[in-house]
Amino acid sequence: MSELVGRATPSSAYFAARQIVNEKQAKMYAAGLGGLIAVFVVFHWTRWLCVKLARAWKPAAVMERPFILVTRLTRNVLVRKVPGFKSAGHALLVAAYVAINAAATFTNLNTSTMSNFANRFGWMAYANMAFVVFLALKNTPLAFLTAYSYERLNCLHHVAGYTMFVYLVLHGALYTAYFQTKGTLVQQYSEHSDIAAIVCGFAFLTVIFSAVFIRRIWYELFYVIHIGAWIVGIVTLGLHQPDMSKKLLIIAIFTASMWVLDRAIRATRVLYYSINNEATLYPLANGGTKVVLKKAPARAEPGKHCFIWIPAIRKFETHPFTIHKGEPLEFTVKAHNGFTSDLHKYALANPGVAIRASADGPYGTFPDPMEFDKIVLIAGGGGATFTFGLAENILERMDSDALKKIVFIWSVKKHENLSWFREHLDALKSHEHSPKVNVSLYVTRAPSSPSDSPHGSGTNLESSQSRSSQSSVGGSSTPTMPPSHSDAEKSMPQLPQPTHHLERELERAMGSHTDHKEATIRKEGETTLTSHSSYGDHAIKPGRPDVASLIREAVTSTPANQRVLVAACGPDGLMRVVRNTTAKLIRGDGPAVELHCEQFDW
Repeated sequence: MSELVGRATPSSAYFAARQIVNEKQAKMYAAGLGGLIAVFVVFHWTRWLCVKLARAWKPAAVMERPFILVTRLTRNVLVRKVPGFKSAGHALLVAAYVAINAAATFTNLNTSTMSNFANRFGWMAYANMAFVVFLALKNTPLAFLTAYSYERLNCLHHVAGYTMFVYLVLHGALYTAYFQTKGTLVQQYSEHSDIAAIVCGFAFLTVIFSAVFIRRIWYELFYVIHIGAWIVGIVTLGLHQPDMSKKLLIIAIFTASMWVLDRAIRATRVLYYSINNEATLYPLANGGTKVVLKKAPARAEPGKHCFIWIPAIRKFETHPFTIHKGEPLEFTVKAHNGFTSDLHKYALANPGVAIRASADGPYGTFPDPMEFDKIVLIAGGGGATFTFGLAENILERMDSDALKKIVFIWSVKKHENLSWFREHLDALKSHEHSPKVNVSLYVTRAPSSPSDSPHGSGTNLESSQSRSSQSSVGGSSTPTMPPSHSDAEKSMPQLPQPTHHLERELERAMGSHTDHKEATIRKEGETTLTSHSSYGDHAIKPGRPDVASLIREAVTSTPANQRVLVAACGPDGLMRVVRNTTAKLIRGDGPAVELHCEQFDW
């Protein structure tokens, strides 16, 4: 906030000196963040270079052994899950960020008056605002420099946003108290710049409120409020300090420019890929929708994700979905609420319809699976979109004589979900790659009624396809779903229907590993189900997989001179087990183990 004018000349000199110090502290803050980023850049490219040299020139592996041992020991600790954070590494990163803020805030600070604290907090709010927007950029340079794309930076984006808001509140509260003691509060808050500051404060309060509360309930409403309130906030932030000589307006303009440039790049991509492009929609069992895009963005590959624009469903919204097949570009979407629910309803009403669409992307980073000798892919439910995408990525690039091995583990609640990726399961079990692929499928919930069984879902889809032959788009008949999808639904086996009592006992048994009686019931239930449970050439196992044991078996059976990639996508509980188990297996005397957890936080 601006202070009272008309003071003596020494006061003007005092304010000028304080301005110089605050500019120095802002530069110190930027240098600290730059140094933190540089650590990640150097570490990433040093590891990359060491791996390349070790695989190309064996003597290099001996010289690099100390570095490898140190990095493995470090990663063994940092990869583990800690309360409140995704990993110990995330916690350490947040601690470093807080330390940089504390150093920039409280060093070179004249503590004689409350206004000095308030002024410094204001500068830090501006500086953190720029960092918040930098972390939110979809087209971030960090994706190339550090292999951390925007979705993996989202947790730090949240922390930086909360930090910026705390600074803003402290800035306003201390200046309010200061002007109150001087008896000039009403006069001060009648100025246009401070009216803008009040509007700015409420705008960012709305941004924080939407992120903390609305995002968990209704994402689409959150997004509109979040972006709208941020635009109001950044504009009023500039109006609060319109004097260019004070440099704060420069920070506000720079921050807004980053955001506008990122949006312009994304909008340009959407417009470009909307030319002669369309998406074909196929309804799937249990609330799934397959989206096949006619024209794919450049560099799109399975495992990455794109923001899909379908104006027939939402004219002014794009939504991110993972690519699980490259040619043609395919996405599988599970209906929840909002856009995904409306998309599924549209597909059910118009199965096989081709409608105008476009895509922005691709986004996302993950280790190159071709650099590893064994790839362990673990998915829970809809997380299979990523693991199937990564598997597709490998199979498309792997020669028939390649020695790579793939361990694929997928757990779903219902049998109907298996039909979503029938073609991909067949590809994993194809004759060419079958010796190299080990597929394990788990169904945690046995069908309790005909409508829950694969047979029932197939009937529903079949009737949907019959309706599609009668519908039309633009005067022509709408194509039905390809035979491979309909055949997949019809050919799924029907499991025996257990009684409600047995079903309850099975669910109890699958969720507990400590009670001997429940373990016995589970064993009997497995015998009943597995004797009739299969999907194509794949056996289906009831209950939840012992992910920790499966990972340990895959890693310990790999020679010490080889590399293993563990990639997983699924609910938080599954990710916690994957993280902690894999971290323990990163040892100096074992194979090189890399972990990638695909967790979206929008």
